[in-house]
Amino acid sequence: MIIRQLISHQSLLGWWSRLSVTAIVIALFFAYDFDKPRIANAQNPETEITGKIINGTHGGNVPADTEVLLLAIDLVNNQIIEEASTLTDEYGIFRFNNVVHRSGVNFRVVANTGTHTPTVDMQLVENWQAVELTIYDETTSLEQIIIKSYVLMVPTINAREREAGVLSVINLDNAGDRVWIPDLKNPNLTGLDLFRFNLPLGYKDLSVESELPPGNILDIATGFAMTNPIPPGDATILISYIVPYKGDGFDFTLKLPYGATQIRMLLTDEAGFIKADKLDPTEPVTVADSIFNAVEGGNFSVNERISISFTGMPQPTPLQTIFEFLNSRTYVYVLVGTLGLALLALLSYAIFRSQRKPKGHRDNNEIDRRMEIIEEIATLDEQYENHNTDETEYKKRRNELKQKAIATHEPSSLENPIINGEPSKDLEE
Repeated sequence: MIIRQLISHQSLLGWWSRLSVTAIVIALFFAYDFDKPRIANAQNPETEITGKIINGTHGGNVPADTEVLLLAIDLVNNQIIEEASTLTDEYGIFRFNNVVHRSGVNFRVVANTGTHTPTVDMQLVENWQAVELTIYDETTSLEQIIIKSYVLMVPTINAREREAGVLSVINLDNAGDRVWIPDLKNPNLTGLDLFRFNLPLGYKDLSVESELPPGNILDIATGFAMTNPIPPGDATILISYIVPYKGDGFDFTLKLPYGATQIRMLLTDEAGFIKADKLDPTEPVTVADSIFNAVEGGNFSVNERISISFTGMPQPTPLQTIFEFLNSRTYVYVLVGTLGLALLALLSYAIFRSQRKPKGHRDNNEIDRRMEIIEEIATLDEQYENHNTDETEYKKRRNELKQKAIATHEPSSLENPIINGEPSKDLEE
């Protein structure tokens, strides 16, 4: 498995730009009614933060003397600075005094509790005297993870390169009361123990964003896996990648290790067709002034699979095909092969001319037949060069034609030696 860092939020704009679907993603956010935070009124900034750490797991405890950090987020210089730290008391209560407000700076409170560090952005909090940070006991089981919706759309297609830009929006829910955290110290850990998604064969330029706490993305054989902690509640994952396709489309078997409440596939109108064995066609969907053909289905069980085919996708124009042919330098091999066949034909003709009888003694029908055989030999050589016949059949057939060519004119004097260079029986006598 290849490990790479989860892409930062600053790279999100580059991702949208690459697929040119900013408006589409915004529309999807509205369509699926994602929660939107409230912004606190900052007209009367407070100078004290008081809060409490609670354990959201039934029967769970809050560790004594848990560290809480106050971070200053400098929006101008794009920096995060630790302003202060404190420890909770026996009841899990913490307090920061004399908070100094500055222009272009927001504050964030973080519970430093290990792998999962819950945070609160204070600009979203109305009452700074009642801040709550919720921690959870850990679990390595994925049984409580549910995929509420999985939307896969193909908003962009590069017909010249035969590449489809894919965007997926996944809404998940941890229905339990424990935070899922993988046991990365386990020497027997595999991709099956991680939160994972499969992708079409040959995918490239993978980009992943999520509302989950920070973690890593692991490249696995069938797609990717995530090590991000998954606390109880809803979260959204945004995935983009490029799929090269051959012919007029590609096939994809979507695996659902956690089941799914709803699956929807979208393809831009006039860009092809979608067929799936467990998804039904629906009315076209309009998103950000673009029309998408859609198929959807629901209530899929754990480990169910859906076979999906994208067909009738755009193809390169004839000029683009010619340009690609020249750019690939394949024409060099074709040109060399053609010249080789031409030289072979000229050589065969030269041999024929050098071995022929005087014109006054040559029968015109015999000449014509001999030329036909030589042309057949040249054609056979061309087929062999193009790999249209196997070597054994090629040698056998060429030898037969060669013998026919010899048989059409049997020399009887020193002026007319046999074509294969063997001594004439008449000469030996």
